[in-house]
Amino acid sequence: MSLSRRRLLAAALGAAGIATAAACTGPSEVKDPPAQSSGPDTLRDDIPAGITVEDRGFATFPVPDGNTARSIVGAAAVFRNTTAEPMRVHIRFRFTDKAGRGWQSAEQNDWTAIVNAGWAYLPPGKAVELGGNYQVDAAEAARVAGIKLYVTGEPAKPSALLTAKVVEVEPRPNPTDKWDYVSFTVNNPGFDFEEPNYGMTFRSAEGRLVAGWFVDRANWVDAKAALPNNETDKYDEGSSRHTLPTWLPPGTKPNGVTMYVWSS
Repeated sequence: MSLSRRRLLAAALGAAGIATAAACTGPSEVKDPPAQSSGPDTLRDDIPAGITVEDRGFATFPVPDGNTARSIVGAAAVFRNTTAEPMRVHIRFRFTDKAGRGWQSAEQNDWTAIVNAGWAYLPPGKAVELGGNYQVDAAEAARVAGIKLYVTGEPAKPSALLTAKVVEVEPRPNPTDKWDYVSFTVNNPGFDFEEPNYGMTFRSAEGRLVAGWFVDRANWVDAKAALPNNETDKYDEGSSRHTLPTWLPPGTKPNGVTMYVWSS
């Protein structure tokens, strides 16, 4: 695929970054552009020069409302920018069956690229954990046996990717509630900003990557409605504490969450 075509596809996919997040709480009206069916061919990683993948993982979870006919499939990986310049990347976790063929969802009309992690910022020489999740029929989720990666990247203006320290996880008290929450502290050494993009990855008790969450605020227009009442959504210079909405895999502990925030 030519670079220009890949950039056009990446731009279109970036607009759907929040669709995967919304899918965990109910059907989304945002539709991801259809990917071409892989047919009988096995899928392979498609990763541009300058980016390496150091770890990856996936897992399947029950949906919060207890509907046994549905499942959530999560995926996450560690991406390193090996160049001397900052990059922004768009990542798709492409599920495969046991034979390595592109996993096909009847619900998604034969699309093979399911989890869309949106646009993310990779500082030069640094590794960043990114992931996502998607809700599908349980029978379809059971066919997932692996993940391959489709990544596009391009140069970016220097920015600050802030690593947050998660200090508390708050699972939704009622199965019908829309959100879980994480509380965290972060140190902002630079300019004040608000309404950040943010991403998380989740690890099992054994330390294995199992899922992620990604929010592109430009595409989540009603994000403020999901914030707790005492959340300012403002990140002044220095250290501050915040609470933001997410989906949490069952049993998640604070030390099992890696989180980043950056200016939108």
